[in-house]
Amino acid sequence: MEEIIRLENVTKKFGGLTAVDNFSGSIETGSIVGLIGPNGAGKTTLFNMMSCTYPPTSGKIFYQGVDVTKARTDSMAIRGLARTFQVTKPFGDMTVVENFMVGAFLHTRDKHKARQQAEEIYEYIGMSCGDKKCANETTTVDRKKLEIGRALATKPKLLLLDEVMAGCNPQEKLELVETCRKIQKTGVTLLVIEHDIKTIMSLCGKIIILHRGAKLIEGTPEEVANDPRAISAYLGEDYHAGC
Repeated sequence: MEEIIRLENVTKKFGGLTAVDNFSGSIETGSIVGLIGPNGAGKTTLFNMMSCTYPPTSGKIFYQGVDVTKARTDSMAIRGLARTFQVTKPFGDMTVVENFMVGAFLHTRDKHKARQQAEEIYEYIGMSCGDKKCANETTTVDRKKLEIGRALATKPKLLLLDEVMAGCNPQEKLELVETCRKIQKTGVTLLVIEHDIKTIMSLCGKIIILHRGAKLIEGTPEEVANDPRAISAYLGEDYHAGC
């Protein structure tokens, strides 16, 4: 299968701390891949390098076959890579639709076209609040959807979701899982960081576990769930018994 992004021996150091250690891996176009691991394992650092928020200390990153190791964040957005953040940061005094318009302006300066696209995204992702609701008045799950929708407005090919389900109840997580599947069906590739293991196992076709900055294991949910290294380092015996 064609790869949308590939990392080769990528390392990121902050002074004496190695946040990501010699990571190699690829994400196949059209897939949903889960990136899991303990806090401090290097997951968000990996996202930051993929989106070119900062460059790796060593190694190379290829996006759609092009070396983007030293690219800029804005150029990656134009190329079709978008991301969300662990802590949602909407433009609080703007409406939900106006927040989506911010993303839409990446590809158009026409306010009417940006609004039309924003209204379509509002309907598409199924938010429960009104489209004229101020972003800082929305519920947790709608803020999560707002974050996703604003990223979708940039028309991504690869969408990086950083703990998008954190703080949501089980029903809200199911809603977000369905939103992710709906997005995938449009041809967008998703890489998802999530700590709810059963949710991520049900959503993703491939799972990557990071441990102390290095890739511990990569495989299907079934392979990961039954790997002794994964059980010992992250999943725990209780999860394995529950499977």
